[in-house]
Amino acid sequence: MKENSTLNNLLWIEEKLPHDILMISKFGGQAYYLDEHLVLILVEHAKRTYEHKGVTYPFDLWNGCIFPVLYKHQRAFFRKYLFLENHPFSKDWLYIPAESENFEEEVKQMLREIWKRNVLLGIPLKIRGPAKAKTAGSKESSGKQPKTSKKKENNFILSLTKRKNNV
Repeated sequence: MKENSTLNNLLWIEEKLPHDILMISKFGGQAYYLDEHLVLILVEHAKRTYEHKGVTYPFDLWNGCIFPVLYKHQRAFFRKYLFLENHPFSKDWLYIPAESENFEEEVKQMLREIWKRNVLLGIPLKIRGPAKAKTAGSKESSGKQPKTSKKKENNFILSLTKRKNNV
């Protein structure tokens, strides 16, 4: 997946999101966070890509809306929204390709789920915990716990806070 965070045809979607949503350029598009959950990814690449890991799909993989939903919760969305596709890049991503016949209406239906703050929609932020200690049988076990760096975690949380305050 190439990095390209420019949105042209999908900007109208951003205007329909809750005002307290946070946006970060990520996954080659724009990622949107609400209540510390990744709830939407908008991707719009000029180059059409229909193949991933040797499998060809009937839709462009990087032009549309990705709705992150934990795999164990997806059945509820598939029952209600028959138009959703599994995105091959992640088992936790549901997708509406921009080339879908009823794209605008389908996206609006999913945006309602974001506005309702559906607890099944979204993937919680992953914050790395401390590194695991080596086992007693390990060659490098010295009895000391390795020092963990919180710098990346703190910078990410600060960037989210700054963006929220600027909104």
